[in-house]
Amino acid sequence: MKSTFSPRVGLAAIWLLAFSSTSNAHSWVEEVRLVASNGSFVGPIGYARAFVGRSDPGFSDFSNENKFGGDLSGPMCQSKQTLGSESTKYPALVAAPKDQVALRYLENGHTTLFATQKGKPLGRGTVFIYGTTKPSTDDTYLNVHRQWNTAGTGGNGRGKLLATRPFDDGKCFQPNSSPVAAQRAQALGLPLPPSTEISCQSDFQIPADAPTTGLYTVYWVWEWPFLYSNGAIQTNESYTSCIDISMTSNPVPAAGPVNTKQAIGLGANAAAIPAYMTTQFSVDPITLPQVAPDNPNPIPAPAGVNAPARPAPVAPAAASPAAPPAATASPSSTTANQGAKLVTVTVTEQSLTTVTVTQVAPIVPASIQNAPAAPPSKPSPVSIVTGKPVVTPFLPPLKRAVAVRGRSVTV
Repeated sequence: MKSTFSPRVGLAAIWLLAFSSTSNAHSWVEEVRLVASNGSFVGPIGYARAFVGRSDPGFSDFSNENKFGGDLSGPMCQSKQTLGSESTKYPALVAAPKDQVALRYLENGHTTLFATQKGKPLGRGTVFIYGTTKPSTDDTYLNVHRQWNTAGTGGNGRGKLLATRPFDDGKCFQPNSSPVAAQRAQALGLPLPPSTEISCQSDFQIPADAPTTGLYTVYWVWEWPFLYSNGAIQTNESYTSCIDISMTSNPVPAAGPVNTKQAIGLGANAAAIPAYMTTQFSVDPITLPQVAPDNPNPIPAPAGVNAPARPAPVAPAAASPAAPPAATASPSSTTANQGAKLVTVTVTEQSLTTVTVTQVAPIVPASIQNAPAAPPSKPSPVSIVTGKPVVTPFLPPLKRAVAVRGRSVTV
């Protein structure tokens, strides 16, 4: 089946005209593709629920867009996007457990014309991908997003977090006159000035425990708020797409190792992002939106509106299989923990030895405002003590005495 948004000269001209001055148009999942082990897209194209193609009569941004503004209390899907509302023209993708899937969308200026909207977050926002075998019309933005976790135990427990990706996959661009478009076209070996769109993608793997019959539902959530200069949320803005996958017991046949060379030139529109095939979480799922250094909001936060807390990530300890998780710094911790203090925490557990851990931890403000709730998504949760350093527990949740800077606290 032919792609509904394959690059064409005519469409390129429309995109150039549409985004010559703004990047206010928005994005949704345009195609759902199976990914072979070598990284290439294979098989028939799938689509989101109740999808309307760009060339269809009556098409507009609102045909597929599901926007959340200041009010985040709405349903996860458009009212017309009911379970199984794919059509003969725009069918659901057919896939098996453990298959790799690419969700493709247009950047619509949010990558190449990023600076036209001051205060938008790092990564051009973050995409969260959730999966469930129990979709419901009761699924809302607030009871799914940052509630469902990787274990499937978060929120109402009806689904799980499958992957996180930056909205900008590092390759996508629309053909406009921006320096970003020119740089990316050149990196892919495409002619200048750019004349062909390279779509963005958020890739994920269907869980091994997904069924082999029926529908598996996926929620694509793009978190895209405006941030004050200190990182506090000025205005919420998010977008969602709802996708059903028709499950089968026949996986994509093996096609050899990932071939990075095929994602060059126009091949970038026919292959997955190689890094996405080896890790499902490109962005720490508990990290809140962060200020983009190349596009800060000049508007300072009002008095009393503090930057959100950024919990330190937790990783399993390597000492022994029985050892509980210990805190480690992520690759981005140098930036995230600027201004942090060195904190030493001593924990004494009944019937256990005393262990002392020293780590870098950010200071949590006494008042945390305008920050969405972050669900636990790691083997060990993070405890936030307002007005004090963040303390990451690394022992089982039994009764224990904690000494912080010489002061004994029983928890």
